[in-house]
Formats: sequence, structure tokens, C-alpha cells
Amino acid sequence: MPNSYEPRTSGRPGAGFRPGPGSPGQRKTRSAPQTVTVTRTSVAWSGMWAGAVISAVFMVVVVSNTGDAQISFAGMSGVLPLAVVLLAAMAAGLAVTLILGTARLAQRGR
Repeated sequence: MPNSYEPRTSGRPGAGFRPGPGSPGQRKTRSAPQTVTVTRTSVAWSGMWAGAVISAVFMVVVVSNTGDAQISFAGMSGVLPLAVVLLAAMAAGLAVTLILGTARLAQRGR
């Protein structure tokens, strides 16, 4: 019984082995996979790019919606530009996200 496993492609032992051009008769060994270190700077850089893309998309939406919007809330009513309404909705969404995120981090004990 052989000591090592060698896959066969035909009935002859070693038929599936083709030596590389740099080392005749020897198999090449694979180098260990390189690991990428994630740093705070790389995370901040990715966050800045994400923020820039989201801001650009938001600006396109705001410029495309310049009409007026009728607003009625808690007994108050008025007419505001749709861009201002969209900006206020985005700010409210960010505030809710930050409040919930802060509560979650406090809950985890960080």
C-alpha cells in the first residue's frame, strides 16, 4: 500500500503529475494565504466613501424634487419645499438610528 495519496488519471502511477517549468521533478508548494488587516483608518475610509455616495444620491433626489408639499402635523399645517421635507425626513431617520444604536451599545456594556 502506498504511503501518500496520489490521484490517478490513467492506469499508470504518476500519470496525472506534470512538473512545473522552474523545478523539474518537484511539485510546487502553495504559499500561505495573505491576511488583510482591518484598521480603524480603513473602516473610516470606507465609511467616508459610503457617506459620499449616499450624499450624492440624496442631492440628486433633492434637486429633482423642487416642488411644494402640503404638510399637516400635530394640528399645524403649512407649505414647504419638498426638498426641505426630504431633508427633515432624512434627519429624523438618522436621529432614530443613532438613538437605537447608542442604546444597543450601552446594553452591550461598551
